[in-house]
Amino acid sequence: MAEVTRSRKLAAEFLGTAALVVCGPGTAAATFMIAKSSGVAFSMAQLGIISFAFMMVIIAMIYTIGHISGCHINPAVTLALTVARKASWSDAPGYLAAQFAGGIAGAFAIWAILGKPGMDAGQGVLSYAPGNAGHAFAAELIGTFLLVLVVFGSATDSRATPGWYGLAIPSIVFSVITVVGPVTGAALNPARYLGPMIATAALGGGEGLLWGQVPTYFIATFLAGLLAAAAYAFLGGVGQTSTSRPRRDEYQSNGRSERDHGSGRPGRDDPKPGRQLGSSSAAPTKANTVDARTVRAWIVAAAKLVVDNAHLLTHLDAVIGDADHGVNMRRGFQAAVMMLEQTDPSTPGEVLDITGQAFMANLGGAAGPLYGSGFRQAGKTLGNEVDVSPARFGAALSSALDAIQELGAAVEGDKTMVDALGPAIRAYRAVINSGGDLAGAARAAAEAAARGQRATAGMQARKGRASYIGARSIGHEDPGAASTAFILHALAATVGASGGPTSGGGFMAARRRP
Repeated sequence: MAEVTRSRKLAAEFLGTAALVVCGPGTAAATFMIAKSSGVAFSMAQLGIISFAFMMVIIAMIYTIGHISGCHINPAVTLALTVARKASWSDAPGYLAAQFAGGIAGAFAIWAILGKPGMDAGQGVLSYAPGNAGHAFAAELIGTFLLVLVVFGSATDSRATPGWYGLAIPSIVFSVITVVGPVTGAALNPARYLGPMIATAALGGGEGLLWGQVPTYFIATFLAGLLAAAAYAFLGGVGQTSTSRPRRDEYQSNGRSERDHGSGRPGRDDPKPGRQLGSSSAAPTKANTVDARTVRAWIVAAAKLVVDNAHLLTHLDAVIGDADHGVNMRRGFQAAVMMLEQTDPSTPGEVLDITGQAFMANLGGAAGPLYGSGFRQAGKTLGNEVDVSPARFGAALSSALDAIQELGAAVEGDKTMVDALGPAIRAYRAVINSGGDLAGAARAAAEAAARGQRATAGMQARKGRASYIGARSIGHEDPGAASTAFILHALAATVGASGGPTSGGGFMAARRRP
């Protein structure tokens, strides 16, 4: 299971923005080129084709890189998400650089495809009529505002209908271009605007470029993103969670960048995001035992990893299930982190019991009862012990598996979370029984879980909604096994912190993305 590292996210944003420019402005240049050679006057028909090209490339990129980087591919979107705390400030400069670089690369690709006729047809460069700056500013401001508002409402709010952001966002782009296009060409995106200008200038066609219009496009689009973030916060979409309490900070990341798409201003009762979702190395283990601090750090690390990869989990579930696993797991861990912050448990068993309660109280479907019962049974097994031995902790993990199997009636081979958890527990016990330490056992468990997850791709589902599609479930990994592998990876990273932070480039890097 490949961890979504920063380099992967930046590469995804570069390629996604480049693809947007090749297929969007590239279509515009090709359309003008054909119209010029055939003598056909430009009309709404050509504008519709250009709008449709933008729509289709955005759909394609959302489902190609959305689970990797969140598919911002627009500096105005990145800035808005970052200010709204749906993306990390540490990632924002890299995202912006990757997007602008991608826009320039995409513009050079247009020239590579269309050559001088494409240059003569404009190379996708945008401008507005001199003396029309006011209307141009309003057009870009309103158009980009609508785009970013839809991004917030469809892609970053866990209450949104799962999976539909991939159609909602491209649809608003199509609609906005048809009305804004005749005024400004409809940039809606600083990277899309600047890339063709820089490439055209570098290729010797800069005589007619209107550099004085750059501030209008840049100020309008960036300001629109910020206004959209504020508007969605007012509407109640930012800063709320789907727990039984009013929504608070959405520990989301990246799609968020480092948090798939995070949230608004924290409330007074919020957990501290920096501490809660920071490195698990903040809570090193004592020698070779597990205490409440260690288990709590594990849950926080699992929360961050699941939230960072919620889009991936939703993608896996969309193929063979009902596309809500990422949303549900994110909701469950957010609720667990909040409850742990409020209750401050003093034993490992209490930490696990509270985590299970959070899952059972805040999730619907199968994930809540299954994960909830597993965590609670593990907590019950540990009882009131303050310092738990590795063998005892392994017994708690085994009891969690028993509870999950009893409730779900699943066995290995049924294409469920059991296919990751079962091998993981056996691997953990094998290391402990051979005299290994806690860190080694946890790493072995995480590696076995990742292998178990990959193995589910070859299985036919026999439990849950995936079983309804029969043999068509073969070839796709199980989302429950994926979330289990994330949780056990977080455990390995947490207990490995006593010897230094665990790098993200190990067994998780072997994950094949769908």
